[in-house]
Amino acid sequence: MTLTIHDIGIVPSVERFVSTNYLLRHFRILCFLIVLTLVASTAVYVLTLHYGHPTAFSSSDPRVGFQADSGGRASMDVISACASTLLTCVYSSVHFDVPRSHAHRLPLGRKLRAREYWLELWAKITFWLLGVFSPEMLVLHAFYEHMIARRDVAWMRAHGHAEWSLTLAFAADMGALTTEAAAEAAEANGGTVGGSTSAGAGAGAGAGAGAGRPPHSGFALHEQLLRHHEPGSLDCAALEYELADRTKADVLFKILTTLQICRFFAGTVARAVVRLPIAPLETITCAYVACTLVYYGLWLKKPYGVTERVVVRVRPTLPRARRIPLDGVLTVEESGSGESAARKVCVPFMEPPMSETDRLHGSERMWQSSPYMTQGSLVAAAASVVVGLAHLACWDVEFPNSNGQVLWRACSIALIVLPIAVTVIILGAAVIDRRWVTEVMNKMALTMIVVYCIARVVLVILLGHSFQSLPKGVYDTHSVPWLSYIPFIH
Repeated sequence: MTLTIHDIGIVPSVERFVSTNYLLRHFRILCFLIVLTLVASTAVYVLTLHYGHPTAFSSSDPRVGFQADSGGRASMDVISACASTLLTCVYSSVHFDVPRSHAHRLPLGRKLRAREYWLELWAKITFWLLGVFSPEMLVLHAFYEHMIARRDVAWMRAHGHAEWSLTLAFAADMGALTTEAAAEAAEANGGTVGGSTSAGAGAGAGAGAGAGRPPHSGFALHEQLLRHHEPGSLDCAALEYELADRTKADVLFKILTTLQICRFFAGTVARAVVRLPIAPLETITCAYVACTLVYYGLWLKKPYGVTERVVVRVRPTLPRARRIPLDGVLTVEESGSGESAARKVCVPFMEPPMSETDRLHGSERMWQSSPYMTQGSLVAAAASVVVGLAHLACWDVEFPNSNGQVLWRACSIALIVLPIAVTVIILGAAVIDRRWVTEVMNKMALTMIVVYCIARVVLVILLGHSFQSLPKGVYDTHSVPWLSYIPFIH
């Protein structure tokens, strides 16, 4: 069964906050905002520099343009070092969910012709670009997933699954765990999971997951097992072992990434110690890598590169099964010999029965009133402020045009002020909790986010422009000769 864009979505864990159908309904608005951001950023940059004048640089601090060979390091050496460090960090740190199709099983020729493969690649590229250009958004996403996984662990342990771990909670959230009923339904649908949920819609209506759809939380997994399986307990140790066996984290690549980060930070710090000038791009890359390390830490227990689901099976023993107490036994009336006779039966089952409170706590959707949303806004603001401070650290950066520095400073301040303002708006909307107030504040926050994106794009353009007037000492390597003996990937 061929998947569509509705089935692939962005990533299942993202759909907890923004549904794919919602994004598709507002696709034109999103495209308009993206085009508006790019056009406005270019217009601001062009108009600001148009009314400026050439900068008069000090003779004591000589400036040079783009360097192909300066006797030390070239401009492309600086750019490639920053780009390779950031790309390797993002590639090894972003943990994707289990794909919803089996396009990865196909041979290369058929894979390139499969629509599902390109849709999943689009989802991955989207996240990689977020990591490169807006790492604070991935910090926010990783924080949400981490907090939801912790809540899932607490819920499962409180309801009898004492060995349920953070790794299993992440695995359930990313769709790596499925039940036998869901696996059989997936095979019946032609090898795709989630292509059709009508078969299990009735069974999983309460948990938000049908029999043909893998659960995306420990709560949903528990309810599916409760509905479709005999009583028993989960073998969590076996699940973790099988997940570790399917995790495709390349240890060698992670070691190389760690060495790359250490080499980059060592070079930057060494240049600062001997008072050599540092390119603005290197300073910004340090902040981006710091954000990458944060969301990698939040995803540390999340399985990496899992492409196949693990079928959860219940152990035949019944250590968690109990019998209904006497005051809660089922009463069945039987007819016999012309008179009604009551018979009491005791039914063993997997604890606990689902309540409405459980369903609420196990919800797969997050709303603005959720405490994680307000906490997440603080985390996103903190990450954005770190990025803004890195830009602010280059306060004295000079450009060939005098207005370049003014524009850099204005955008750097915006990177600090706007996230704080958006956080205040989100917290205010959560406290007031009035629909019309929330709508107004959301529009205000959206406007500020668009302005924030414009400032980020302008700063990216200015980073490229800065190579036309960097201090000559940026390309000096004679004061730190020992750095050349440390291997570095360019």
